[in-house]
Amino acid sequence: MIRSISLAIRQLPDPAFRRVLVQSLLLAAVVFVGLATIVWFFMAGTNFFTFWLLEMIVDALGGIAVAVMTWLLFPAVASFFVSLFLEDIVAAVENRHYPDDPPARSVPLSTTISVSLRFTGVTIALNLLALPLYLLTFWFPPFALAIFYGLNGYLLSREYYELVALRRLDTVAAVSLRKANKQRLFLAGVIITFLFTIPIVNLFAPVIGVAAMAHVFRSLGTGDST
Repeated sequence: MIRSISLAIRQLPDPAFRRVLVQSLLLAAVVFVGLATIVWFFMAGTNFFTFWLLEMIVDALGGIAVAVMTWLLFPAVASFFVSLFLEDIVAAVENRHYPDDPPARSVPLSTTISVSLRFTGVTIALNLLALPLYLLTFWFPPFALAIFYGLNGYLLSREYYELVALRRLDTVAAVSLRKANKQRLFLAGVIITFLFTIPIVNLFAPVIGVAAMAHVFRSLGTGDST
């Protein structure tokens, strides 16, 4: 996995990577700015208490809640937008590192969007359901981090793997290979999730994650210690 991440990072200057990165980040930024604006207008236009101090506390807590949810949901939203340009990333990886591979079959955009929406929805829903656990474990961060990395690591590994594997395998074969390598894929997902939590690096994490998964996919079942 370390080698896969390293290869993905070294390919970041690739024009295809830069194009996908700019497009996905702009789209994700629009979503989060829009969300923050809606919440700000709602909080500014709503008075929950007549006492100004209580109202100020509520407004501050609302702002903190938006910031926390942005941090928690960024992997899901950014991954969704990157998945729309998946073909460009994986094709660039294959052209550079696996030029002798036979042409991959084209995955219909409708399939890509369907898979991405399904996993994005599940990721958002499960993180929202896990929010009370995050709050309960606030005073003992290792538990909160274990929940966050475990949950999102599993979900990201599933999404990235399926989007990459379906270019080479049918659904049955892709599921069979995933089940046979579930621990390795989970570890890959946890590492990718960790990249999402590092400031600045998290801007590149979706592209790095997809590219790294393209390398991991080729090593499954081969005994290669990627």
